[in-house]
Amino acid sequence: MQGGWRWSLASSAVIAVVCVALRGGIPESARWLLSKGRREEAEELITKYGIEIDVAAELDERTEAGQEGFRSLFSRRHIRSTVFASVFWAALVLPYFAIGTFWTQVFDALHMGDNAVAALLVYSFTAVAGVTAGCLVVDRIGRRRLLIPPFWITAGCLALVAVWPSSTPVIVAGFLFFIFLNAASSALTAVYPLEVFPTSLRATGVGFATAMSRVGAAVGTFLLPMGLDHFGARFVLCVGAGVLAVGGLVSQFLAPETTDMDLAAAARTAREPAS
Repeated sequence: MQGGWRWSLASSAVIAVVCVALRGGIPESARWLLSKGRREEAEELITKYGIEIDVAAELDERTEAGQEGFRSLFSRRHIRSTVFASVFWAALVLPYFAIGTFWTQVFDALHMGDNAVAALLVYSFTAVAGVTAGCLVVDRIGRRRLLIPPFWITAGCLALVAVWPSSTPVIVAGFLFFIFLNAASSALTAVYPLEVFPTSLRATGVGFATAMSRVGAAVGTFLLPMGLDHFGARFVLCVGAGVLAVGGLVSQFLAPETTDMDLAAAARTAREPAS
């Protein structure tokens, strides 16, 4: 149908309108109210909904933080959290979206084009399985364990495929491990950025880290086909492995262990050196 793409694009506005309508009846979060000094309103919400919040810790955080804005993300107090959240998220999604978007081209460049359709299905199902597994264990094995080892393993997987691009078993095993573990770690993008910033800066910090992840995804998606054309699959895979290694290195030194912590305690832990 001519002009069908316009209707397809416009249809997404329906979801946005529904979300805005639903948002109208949702109260402000108790933590936000505490950060603004509206303690009585916050305590009413806490009592009404049985919310578990360390009120004293939130109030202490508010006193320490004072007035914070965008520039505070790069202050000595918060730069660790800003760098960590931005880099780990961008490093996760850059190779994932790049290779996923141009999966058939990558597969063809590795001389396995006859099975490209089947490979795409395997890629999709493996990614879904990985995300599901990540969501199931994210609160059980600890944040650092779900992030750091998979970074190094997936970097090794892509490097291994780059070294032996003519070996079908290596290609299949390497990509399966990469897809599954990378997708599993992506479950952390829904929790880690929220935990490393205090309430007074959480929305700003998460927004900035999200933006950096989108920049990473866009850069990878834009450059991968150019890299395939000019330098070949081995080069592209080595770059992907390098990006994942950078994510692993940054996470090794900056990622806090925030599992089972109240958000105020998690934000304080994020400002301390990682163990």
